[in-house]
Amino acid sequence: MSVERVDKQWKTKGLSGYSTAAIFGTLGHYGITVDEAGFKALAAGQYPLQIAGDWKRSWKGTGPFLPFPYAAADELMRRFFPDRVTPAHLAEKIVMLLGRASDVLHGKQADLEANFAELEPLIASLPAPGETRTLFTSELVSFLDRFATAFEQLPSGLQRAGHAALASRAATLQESLFPDRKGVVTALLEAEAGARDAGIDKLRGLVASGEGRSIFTRYWALDALSQLDADDALKAHGLSLFDDAAKENRWPLADSVIHLMARLLERSATLKADAAFTNEVVSRFEEAHRRVGHHGH
Repeated sequence: MSVERVDKQWKTKGLSGYSTAAIFGTLGHYGITVDEAGFKALAAGQYPLQIAGDWKRSWKGTGPFLPFPYAAADELMRRFFPDRVTPAHLAEKIVMLLGRASDVLHGKQADLEANFAELEPLIASLPAPGETRTLFTSELVSFLDRFATAFEQLPSGLQRAGHAALASRAATLQESLFPDRKGVVTALLEAEAGARDAGIDKLRGLVASGEGRSIFTRYWALDALSQLDADDALKAHGLSLFDDAAKENRWPLADSVIHLMARLLERSATLKADAAFTNEVVSRFEEAHRRVGHHGH
């Protein structure tokens, strides 16, 4: 008896129109022996990228079937766990929101209500912060790489375009999706909306070291202060954040921090004239460069 399999057109058609038996049959044909029970066991504690990564070690597919393992893992998870959103599925919904929002930002008539209404419960269903959530987020970010800047700038863009309610909703969406940015995006919006001092004060509180405060939250607060050209706050907190990141051996993060401080010096003649502060920035910049190398800044 012949085994049902997916044909070569799957890349253009997607897998939703193929039977589950065909997906398993194709996996088996190219070296992955797994059935429904086996897949459910794998998916109990993993997301598609991890599952596909393990499958890749034995994968014999080439040409149009080279990328099949991830697509299969994602499609099977959607079928067997319909209430459990996958990173690829969530990324699709975010990109759809960004597309519709682009119309709004360019003055066209577009209703974002349906997009937000679809995304908000999906994000609310994600695992609580922890190892599983980190795995989900890492996979999601890989899909959103090309759209990261547009997504990060969405709340501010909507606010500048006169859509304050949508901007607030987009900020809440970001903070729910990325818990390390909790409070940061809304404080940035507050500062940009006219309550500059109040917003900056909140960001000062978030960038300062404190019990239970993530060093990543502190970085995002510093980044927001940089966007606001809040030079005094940057000078007060940037170098200590760099030092704390270095103590934790988080050199890529420390490198990002010191590049923000270097840009501060570039735009502030007053600070550039402060020889002691300039030397502090330069010495840390050189140390970060030694640790992680130059990457285009």
